[in-house]
Amino acid sequence: MRLMAKEEDIYKLMDVRDRYLYCAGLCLAATAVSGYFLMQQIFYWDCLYFTVVFVTGTILCFCQAWKTNRQVMEEGCCYLELDGESLAVCQPEKDGRYESCRIFYKEMEKIVEGSRRGIPEFYVVADQAQDRESFILLGEEEQMRQIFCVRSLGYGKEEFKDFYRRLRWEVPGKVRVIGTKYQTVWDRKKKRKGVYLAFAFALCYLLPKLLLVFGMI
Repeated sequence: MRLMAKEEDIYKLMDVRDRYLYCAGLCLAATAVSGYFLMQQIFYWDCLYFTVVFVTGTILCFCQAWKTNRQVMEEGCCYLELDGESLAVCQPEKDGRYESCRIFYKEMEKIVEGSRRGIPEFYVVADQAQDRESFILLGEEEQMRQIFCVRSLGYGKEEFKDFYRRLRWEVPGKVRVIGTKYQTVWDRKKKRKGVYLAFAFALCYLLPKLLLVFGMI
């Protein structure tokens, strides 16, 4: 069984990247407008606040667009594979490098399902035997660690679930499997950091206004 990102999955990521770029353009235009009024000394503190907000939004949107674009380029080289004896993975890591592994079923100690909401992933723990055939690489350097985190990178959620369940079926009975039956936590929505950020910006605007109003009463 082998998983690779499909064209439609990559196109979805490209659409996400384009939306971030579109939002960055809108924030940049709004920054120019608020900056103009700021220079004209019109509603000075309000314009200063909105200029800071729109500049921050522009930077965040460009950062997300860059990350998404990098993910689009990386996904063509990534895969997950199960053969009759082992699990093989190739996926991106930090600094433009890739991490990969081949872990044989007979040398696995346990499989642990990831518990972060909305993030399909699981961990494979290999044994510590000195003569083990399994290996974990970062770039071309072999790593001595036992734990490898397998992440879903552009694969459909259902396909990734099927892959994970097939792995649990293939491993010997001595391998401990820690997790739920249906992986419902993977289907939950991620925590929306943008909502908290917008709430923080709103408070930064409203609190001084409220203090000013109550101070004038």
